[in-house]
Parts: sequence; C-alpha cells; structure tokens
Amino acid sequence: MKAALLLFASITNPKDAAFHEWCTTIGITCAGAQVRTTPQSVAGRGVFSTKDLVAGEKLIKIPYHAALTQGNGALNFPSLAKELLDLREQNTQQQQPSGSALRRIWNRIRRKQPPIAKETNAGENAQEYWKEELTSYALEAIEQDHPWSTWIEQWQRNDPMQTLVDQGTWTHDNPVYTNIYPNGIAESILTAVNDFQEMAPDIPDYKIGAAVGIRLELVDDYLFQYSNKVPTSASLFSLAVSRAVGLTERVTAIIPMHDMINHSAQSNVEMAFNEKDGVFGSFSLIASVDIPKDTELFLRYTDVTDDEGKWNDDKATWLLTQWGIPSSPTGNTARVEEEHTASSREKSVVDA
Repeated sequence: MKAALLLFASITNPKDAAFHEWCTTIGITCAGAQVRTTPQSVAGRGVFSTKDLVAGEKLIKIPYHAALTQGNGALNFPSLAKELLDLREQNTQQQQPSGSALRRIWNRIRRKQPPIAKETNAGENAQEYWKEELTSYALEAIEQDHPWSTWIEQWQRNDPMQTLVDQGTWTHDNPVYTNIYPNGIAESILTAVNDFQEMAPDIPDYKIGAAVGIRLELVDDYLFQYSNKVPTSASLFSLAVSRAVGLTERVTAIIPMHDMINHSAQSNVEMAFNEKDGVFGSFSLIASVDIPKDTELFLRYTDVTDDEGKWNDDKATWLLTQWGIPSSPTGNTARVEEEHTASSREKSVVDA
C-alpha cells in the first residue's frame, strides 16, 4: 500500500492518478510501468517504464476478471446477458449472408494473441457478436457505476474515423457506403477519406473508402439490430472495437492497461496469458528487450508487410482506419516506414 501511495503521489495528472488508483483496487499490479499524459508520449498519453527493465522481466500483471469479455460481462450483468443472448439468437436467425461475410472479414483483422482457453459462460455463437456485446456491457458498466466505469470513461480516440462516427451523419446522408465511390458518397464520409489520405498518401483513396465503408456498415448494422432493445452508442462501439484484442477465435477482450499501450512497428513489450487446470489466470506484460527507465512502452498491433517483407497497402489500410496509424513504403526496399505514433485512441479525449 505504501508503494501504491508513493506511485499516486508521483503522478501529476489527476486522470492518470485516478486510473492507477483504480488499477490497485481491481488487482492490477504495475511493478515497472505507469500511464502518463505527457508530450514525451508519441500520442500524448501512453505507458512508460518506471525503472530499468531487462528482457523477460514482467512489468504489469492483470487478473482475468479485470478484462472486459463477453463471459465476464455476463457474470457481472446477468440480466443484460439474458437480453443479449435473446438478441443473439434472433440476429443469428435473421443474419444476411453479406452480414456474415462482413463479420468474417472483421474478425480476421482483429489483433491476434496466442490461443488461450474458451470462455464457458459466453454462450454459443458468442464470437459472432463480440463487438455489439462488449459495447453493451461497457454501457451498462457506466450506467450502474460498476468498477469498470472508471476505466471505460477514460477510453479515448481522435482520428477521422472516430470523428465521422461521433458526427453520425452517415446514417442519414447516405446509407450505401462502398461500390459507388466517389459519386453519391456523403460529404462527411468524403471528408474522412480525404483526411485519412492526407495522413497516408501512399494508400489509394478507393481502398481507404472501402475500409471506411466496412466500418460504417458495422456500426449501422449494430444500431439497426440493437437500438430500442438495449442501450446503444455508436461512439462507444467504435471505441470498443479499436481497443479489443482477439485472444482466440472464440474470445475477444478489452484489457485494462494493455489497451493504454501505444503501437509501434518496433515493439518492446509482449503479452502472455496464464491458465492452470482449465481456469483462467492473468495477463502479463513482459519486456521483450532491455528497456531503460522512463521509456515509452509499445505493442505491435499488426504487421503491414507481406510474406516477402514488403509493405502491403491492404494491411496498411486496416492499420490506418482501425487505429488511425499511417504507414508507407520506404523506397524499393523491404523496409516499412511507419509513423511512430501509436493508436489515435490515446491522442485526445472523446466522450462516449
């Protein structure tokens, strides 16, 4: 407790101090790391080492119950879980083939981690609806002032995609997003595509437009299926999708502290998961290289190169529209120049 008090005292930003206090309350230990709002972060806010770390050293430990998953959500909000299960069954029966394909595309571009066990309390077909259901549980946490709310209310992102979703203009300006670019596209969508291309001029505008269209169609589908049945929020949906990590084909999670770490192609930490006798344990963030004190920590969200190590504009498009991170090829070599910015989710506060 004394160490925790000293940690809080060393954090000058009230928001960061409140987050760390919450981490201590919920059982997250940060032996070698600290969230900081500072110009020294590539995104204005990030996670930094608080001491010299050697490769292989564990710096953060997160209990499984702290993560937002469909299973954990069901345990915390059983009444909502029943409503979501009923909606899941209805939507599965009514799901159009195009919708199923869209879900398969999106599931393939999630950040993937080494396989772990299956959640037994998430129900059948849970993974098909992770985006919608994690959003619902996040909204319920805020509504009920659940301990998760302290963390969820700090979710943030500021990039063209989030701005477009927050505006909500695509839902009435134009219900059709792709295959008709550039004619007939809502002005707000064109603005987002143009803003993205200014960030990453090497990516063709039609690919950016298609990726933006897929994301908007997911949001629109979510609102159509869930509005007036359970509380909904397009903004929080977009935030949740950008913070989630695919653990297996069946389990997706939003993991506190892990979701505060920014992206770089040259990551210096990695995540491991502990599981014993079929019981979920905890997540650990481990230094993958020696890290000096006061160095920002980075995860690599995804790779933008092909099998030959060359920059791939399809992968780069998803990196851009999913997390607001631009990348580009460097000359004719296999090297890739990636903005050493991390996820735009930590650039500025966006009210959910």
